Amino acid sequence: MKKILVLILVGSLILSSLGLTYFLFLQLIYPKLVPSYGGGETISLNSYNNYTFQLPWKANSRLHLSFQTDNTVKLYLDGNFLGDYASYNFIVEPGDTALIKLEANSNVSGRFKAWQEIPVEKQKLALIIIIVGLIGATTSIITILLQVCLKRKKVPRTNFLLGIIRRFRKN
Repeated sequence: MKKILVLILVGSLILSSLGLTYFLFLQLIYPKLVPSYGGGETISLNSYNNYTFQLPWKANSRLHLSFQTDNTVKLYLDGNFLGDYASYNFIVEPGDTALIKLEANSNVSGRFKAWQEIPVEKQKLALIIIIVGLIGATTSIITILLQVCLKRKKVPRTNFLLGIIRRFRKN
């Protein structure tokens, strides 16, 4: 019985560790894992690309985009002219695609930055894994401690448990 409890304890601690690792992954790494682009793209408008830069962005979860350039560029979103900007922020909703085009009359360089929001379902899953692991570990520890106490007292289990219950009722 004790070996099973120790195995449950170890398994529960491993489960909690995995949940914590997944939670930390979601908080620190997941936002920068924008499919196809990572955390951003370099912008370079020059004579080789006819001073034009174009990127389609697909959002699996809510996607935040921003760009900053060293000079003003003409900004187009899905073919619609938005204006002349040196920096701009976008939000692309889940499932949508945004075609962003930049044009200039001279050499321009800059960078797109992208990060995605963490879906609530993934955060809940990580927390549930942590909680289930901690409940299993706590239950195992309490059961092991009760077994050790029962062996030391050498009294029938019912009397020992009734004594513990009586102590809690008095407090």
